[in-house]
Amino acid sequence: MTVSVGFFKKISDWIRDGYSQEIMYRPFQVNGNPYKSRVFLVGFYPETFAHFHLDDAKIYADSLVDQELFEQLNGVEIDAASREYKGSLNFSQWMKEKFGENVVLTYVNAFMAKDDKQFKQMKKENHVLYQTGKRLFEEVLHEFGPEIIIIQGSKAFDEFREIYQDRLVHKADAFHTGTVQELEKLGIIAEYPLRNGETCKVLACRNMSYFGKEGATFGKVKETLSGLLNSLE
Repeated sequence: MTVSVGFFKKISDWIRDGYSQEIMYRPFQVNGNPYKSRVFLVGFYPETFAHFHLDDAKIYADSLVDQELFEQLNGVEIDAASREYKGSLNFSQWMKEKFGENVVLTYVNAFMAKDDKQFKQMKKENHVLYQTGKRLFEEVLHEFGPEIIIIQGSKAFDEFREIYQDRLVHKADAFHTGTVQELEKLGIIAEYPLRNGETCKVLACRNMSYFGKEGATFGKVKETLSGLLNSLE
């Protein structure tokens, strides 16, 4: 799949740093049309894979909607990727096989930090790269309008809770104090209002590094998703 001229213009604005004019962000990744995706899996920040220059912007943009192309461009890096990323791919594959859903992988902050140390420093400084990465998450959500977002892992959820807790509605009593292990058992823990007047359901779960191949220990998440997707049809 390739992106249209109009969509490429939007992605081009999302992926580049306005100061250095380098590609610094991965706002989303999906195998298909993100406008048709009902489920977003939200991590902390994207891992840095192959480095792309602005001359590569079109093929980079195309790879964000084409998993095969993404793997071709980032093959070596994906082989060495974290268990979290590989677990996210396994979860996406399970969702495709079970529900026919193309899950969008996205992040509370779209900045491709080198590691947690760099991310924490950027956040401490309220650096423009951190600010932009945070803003891109909201832009992606409002642009694609998912029905369900799943915040995976303690780091991602703590960041999400810190930024968005006052904007959410219908929050569970344990939303402000619960761990992801506790919140995972509750199913829907809040709703996120979108600009189109709709809301998307918010779930939390453990880091996808624990999902493995089949997600045998993610029974409650699977049960919640099954009920929601069936009711939303």
